[in-house]
Amino acid sequence: MTHSYKIKIALSALPKNDWWGSGIVAYKDNDMMIDGAMPNQPVLEHEYRKLVSLIERLGLETVIVPFSNILEQEGKFDFIFMRDHFLCNRNKKIVMCNMRLKERLDEGKFVIETMKELGYTISYLPTQDCLAEGGEFFYLSKENILLSGLCRNNLKGAESMAELMGVEQLHIIESNGYHLDTAICPIFNAEYDCIGMNCAREVFDTKNYNTLKELCKKYGWELLDIENQDRKKSLEARSAMNCLALPGLLVGTSPIQNKKVIDFTNQNDIHMHISNVSQFNLSGGSVHCLTNELL
Repeated sequence: MTHSYKIKIALSALPKNDWWGSGIVAYKDNDMMIDGAMPNQPVLEHEYRKLVSLIERLGLETVIVPFSNILEQEGKFDFIFMRDHFLCNRNKKIVMCNMRLKERLDEGKFVIETMKELGYTISYLPTQDCLAEGGEFFYLSKENILLSGLCRNNLKGAESMAELMGVEQLHIIESNGYHLDTAICPIFNAEYDCIGMNCAREVFDTKNYNTLKELCKKYGWELLDIENQDRKKSLEARSAMNCLALPGLLVGTSPIQNKKVIDFTNQNDIHMHISNVSQFNLSGGSVHCLTNELL
């Protein structure tokens, strides 16, 4: 499938030196990071090249943001997860995020120059206590709806982001996933309508699951539960579910082994592509985390 929409995909370049070369330092609230893990650098570089190549073969333009030497010196290796730094709306407006974790403060400023050169307008959240990280959001551009988690985000950050993005509706979806994109993943048809929602059932309590269920019912989205109570299987499934989701397209690190999802994507002509990012998974991120749409 060659993609017909004029969407650019932003990714970070790799650092000049080894990514997490002294071992990954896990954050306390991230259950998907492996503390002390040593990424295999040749494998990581191969996986990165394969991901960029796949995106380009699908007819999408890639924008590679330089990985600053300053970030390397400060050990801010998770800059690689481009998703977290900003949101972009359909009017070429970018809103920069504010990180909750002190370990990741000020990463986003190294994106701004590249985005300005591409002609995007840059906006900022009004105050530093507006906490908003890109992995906590899904922007549904056709519906002009913003979905937000409330783990790394706070309500003030989510509401400020929604206002600056100019969306018609903000919906809060709470879960135990450290970012919303570790809990759900939208599915879009070829016209960019949201038609379904993958859901890691095990990270939702009954109340929050019912909220998500009612939201899907309201908009006519098919709710596709993927439940794994075994921790290892849950982490694997949530990494697989963390897809770059585009019109008629899902790109993930590994196949989603769920019959309901497979049947739904086949019935709706959704093409699923695999690009293994196993070494980036060690730091808790997958394909959605590594990429960001520029509309």
